Amino acid sequence: MNAVMEQAMPIREVGDKKCESCGHVFKLYETSRGVLGACKPCSDRKVLENLHLPSFEAHRRAREMERILQYEQVSDDLKEATVNDYKPHNGSQQDAKQKTVHFIRGFEQNKSQSLVLSGEPGLGKSHLAYAITKAIRDQEYTALFIKTKQLFDYVKQAYEPNSNISEQKLYRMLRDLDLLVLDDIGSEYTKNADNDFESWGSSIIEKVLDDRLGKANVYTTNYSSSDLKAKYGMSGTRIFSRMGEQAWSVRLQGEDQRLNK
Repeated sequence: MNAVMEQAMPIREVGDKKCESCGHVFKLYETSRGVLGACKPCSDRKVLENLHLPSFEAHRRAREMERILQYEQVSDDLKEATVNDYKPHNGSQQDAKQKTVHFIRGFEQNKSQSLVLSGEPGLGKSHLAYAITKAIRDQEYTALFIKTKQLFDYVKQAYEPNSNISEQKLYRMLRDLDLLVLDDIGSEYTKNADNDFESWGSSIIEKVLDDRLGKANVYTTNYSSSDLKAKYGMSGTRIFSRMGEQAWSVRLQGEDQRLNK
């Protein structure tokens, strides 16, 4: 059969050629259509590209984001939040929106820039913070939006019998994020201890912020700097200092917009 095929379609090896794309050396054959040959690695890659299958790196990042998003719980009113649909009502809110835009646009060049948004409830701090989270994810970076109360709940769950949450893995995940958005700092309940308002909660926040030094973070809080320091006692000054590390800070003013809807 082979002899018959060779007579019907004579093919003879005539040399080698180095692929200009990848450097792989492939055989050249003389055929009825002339001298032909193809780089198998490049041909295989083109087939995969035409099938639109995710690359190994894309698959890995998708799995990583799936793991990260299991810790994210966002209310329905925030899910569709964007920077464009945030409507500022005064100068401080306009400043917050402008800094949000600068933060997003400059993220690729400066992944150690942070942002602190503070002010009374209902001024759109969480709206802008979650809009940032989504925009950074759209740039294919890892980002997590998490309220401090939820963070504390996850740490507590790690100590429960048969828990599927590991405290060590939780802290490692938070540390390795391209962007951490820690929402509503200070809203969590903390039990005041005898040693100047030290608390279990403040030690968690301090550890997370220590691990995130030199990385991009967004923090929101209803507290002023003095109130935040007072809430966390001896840890308060350290926590506030770490929040301000390489950070733009905006104190939003105005009336609660949720009451005006």
